[in-house]
Amino acid sequence: MQEEIYIVFDNYLQNRMSFEEKKNLETQFQKDIDLREKFELYKQANLFLETKFSKETQFFKENLSQVSEKYFSNESEKKIKKTKIIPLSSKWFAIAATIIVVVSFWVFNQSGIPKYEEYNNHQKIHLIERSSENTTLKLAEKAFNDKNFQQAIIEFEANNIENLDIEERLYYAISLIETEQYQKSEAILLAIKEGNSIFKEDAIWYLGLMALKQKKYDESIKYLKLITDNSERFDTAQTLLNDLD
Repeated sequence: MQEEIYIVFDNYLQNRMSFEEKKNLETQFQKDIDLREKFELYKQANLFLETKFSKETQFFKENLSQVSEKYFSNESEKKIKKTKIIPLSSKWFAIAATIIVVVSFWVFNQSGIPKYEEYNNHQKIHLIERSSENTTLKLAEKAFNDKNFQQAIIEFEANNIENLDIEERLYYAISLIETEQYQKSEAILLAIKEGNSIFKEDAIWYLGLMALKQKKYDESIKYLKLITDNSERFDTAQTLLNDLD
């Protein structure tokens, strides 16, 4: 069956062939220019997906066997004879190219999902004016504004978390999000959310962003919908909601 060559190409690229099988295929590449050119085209398409899209490509690879089976396998013939190399017809190549285009289109669509990095434009903080004598808060402010969030965490914690006011805890929680310490950040943000401070809506916003960063889209939508229309976050939240829907 001519479609087997698609699986053979992938087995070769994924190093799932024995030494003898690889040698046999490489010998055919030397003898058959048409086969070699089509393999190179397939390899370049695969390389493009690999380098252009890192996380999405992993999903593509995990589903490659399912795609192959759906389009190329007969119900009565699912066992691939890896050493059998069959010339590639123009008809099959058109089908293979179509599958690559379809998968590529899916990957492009995935890349269109809003990213956390598009929305994590944190405003610069100004803690020194209120805490001119607090050295650790000065250092935390500088580290945060320099986007050195790991250092900001160190300075916030050196000040003792219990001594931080609500605004300072908010910035500490943001730093935790940036360093992927989600559980600690969530606990702080939820506490602020349940309070009545002026930072309540900010906490909800960052709970939504934290969910977005973890690709928990339904959870992100849930929080974003809680932001009221009198919040300065409302318009941006609506934009993000529209992109997620």
